[in-house]
Amino acid sequence: MKRQSHQHLRPLGMQRDNKFLLLLHNISLGHLFFSGGILYLLIVGVLVNHLSVLPSSSLNNVHIRHISIDNTLHHELAADNAHKEGASACLLVNDENPRLPEWIAYHYHTLPLRSLNVAVDPSSRSSPLDILQRWNDTGLMEMQLWNDDDYLHEIDSATGAKMKRIKVTPDVHGHRIRQNHFINKCMLDFKRRKKQWVLLIDVDEYITFNRIDDNNQEPDFPVEKAPDGIPTLMDWTWDSSEGVIEGWIDTLSSPTKVATGSLVSMPMQIQPGGVVTDSTGDSYYLRDDRAVRDLDALDQPPEPMPILKYVMADSDDKLCGEIFNDVYDEKWDESWVCFEVDWEAPENEQKKTNIFHGGYVVEDLQQRKYFLEKEQALWPKRLAVEDAKDARERLPRVDERKTILDVVKEESNRHGYETMGPCIMMPRLRYGSFEVQPEAATVVTPGEIDPKNFVTLRYRWHGAKGVYVYGKTMIDVSQIPTEELQVEAENVHAPLCHYCPRQEWYYSPQYVTSLFRVNHYLDSFEAYTYRKDIRVELRQSVDRYNTLAKEGNHSMDTEGSHWLQEFVQDMGSENAKMLLAGAGIFPRLDWSLSKILWGK
Repeated sequence: MKRQSHQHLRPLGMQRDNKFLLLLHNISLGHLFFSGGILYLLIVGVLVNHLSVLPSSSLNNVHIRHISIDNTLHHELAADNAHKEGASACLLVNDENPRLPEWIAYHYHTLPLRSLNVAVDPSSRSSPLDILQRWNDTGLMEMQLWNDDDYLHEIDSATGAKMKRIKVTPDVHGHRIRQNHFINKCMLDFKRRKKQWVLLIDVDEYITFNRIDDNNQEPDFPVEKAPDGIPTLMDWTWDSSEGVIEGWIDTLSSPTKVATGSLVSMPMQIQPGGVVTDSTGDSYYLRDDRAVRDLDALDQPPEPMPILKYVMADSDDKLCGEIFNDVYDEKWDESWVCFEVDWEAPENEQKKTNIFHGGYVVEDLQQRKYFLEKEQALWPKRLAVEDAKDARERLPRVDERKTILDVVKEESNRHGYETMGPCIMMPRLRYGSFEVQPEAATVVTPGEIDPKNFVTLRYRWHGAKGVYVYGKTMIDVSQIPTEELQVEAENVHAPLCHYCPRQEWYYSPQYVTSLFRVNHYLDSFEAYTYRKDIRVELRQSVDRYNTLAKEGNHSMDTEGSHWLQEFVQDMGSENAKMLLAGAGIFPRLDWSLSKILWGK
């Protein structure tokens, strides 16, 4: 079902600064007409380039211009598309037009992407409408353009009706709220439209197969138990600022808390099931605490007591969450509560880093008991290490023409759906600023489609594998209850805490056991500084850019990508050129409507 709404330009606002009115009052009539004409032309120009003010969510009623794809090819591809399972995606964009053509074409070819919802941040100086319209006109994909009215509102869980508008502040916190509400509302829309897999990444990120590269250093595969002679460190935490790991060693008398010396092991080896060595030469096995705690986690409270959901620790180190069955203070179900816990007590301190995993009983300072919901019950089941290694070795080469969804289906059939879904967590790999000459196989239609305009071909140097904090997800919305999508997402990295494992630095998706990864491209400094959002100070920092570039220049991919060549072959040169127009080209966006009208 396609979203229905009217297309019209939003009123531009009627308030002006007093100094602007005074200026109009003091100039001559002739100057006024002349200035008015210039102002009119400027406003028209701005409106053409600022179609993000369109409030509608559907493109079908907007007809900027009709773009025809070759009729024969159109019917062949459309017929193929009608019978081919495709994925969907959600994008929140801000001045991303130079990146969108490549992102859409790449994922159309490799995922395969067939439905896309795009929301435009209000601070964007440009609109992706024309780019999305190109694809809509081909009939090969379903595109929707959203704005704040489409997702920044609460939903009545009983009726599904829109309720009060959600206010968003113009700061980083507000940006996070915007992201979280868009993600879940977008997934809810796809669920209602009977879609299945939804990709949740950014426009500078690209999903790919996480093939084992024998010519490129990878983290060691984790081991199931400690090697002989190496002590097991349990309930451990990694202090990156000090370069040490703290944890507990299980001795005969009682668990003993220890801290390693400065680590000499590479950061990629700091992972559950890994072995690390410190500067004194001592080695430790890092137990997979989550896997161990799954074995004795309780499904239900052992006796009547309040249940806490969505558990977290606040800035004061209090334990917080939504309370249900509050037999102590009789608070309403779903009330948000916080209370102090004696973290110094050995039974609590030992478990602190994993206690939020759920399935456990904790006590507050008044010895009142609370049960932490076992939220991991619906998380994807872990593949055994050997099974994960075998699966990575089966991943297709770049020239085999298998898609991401092909592999999802194959591995689900092999190991069971529960090992893949409904939430596929994917590690990220940062790509830096070192450029390479595109391979001869990627050069198509010389002079018309330049491979150097595509980040997936231009940048092949990346950071160390297994050290990038936090991953991204692809979620099977057909398996997610509607009520889970009617509220704000947990965060962009693990949107649904009951279906996606919580992420910490050392509990991000494990690189070596993941079948897919997300390549995150830094791009050029021009591209990095192009967006003007609430993080503008960071995005304009040369030092920040150089730091990220250095992190992303560790080693080079030895396997090239043929996606562009294959895309052009499938689409035809003229059609591909039309769909890829503007890729990698960053026009100036100095003028904004507010600057022209009010000088701001």
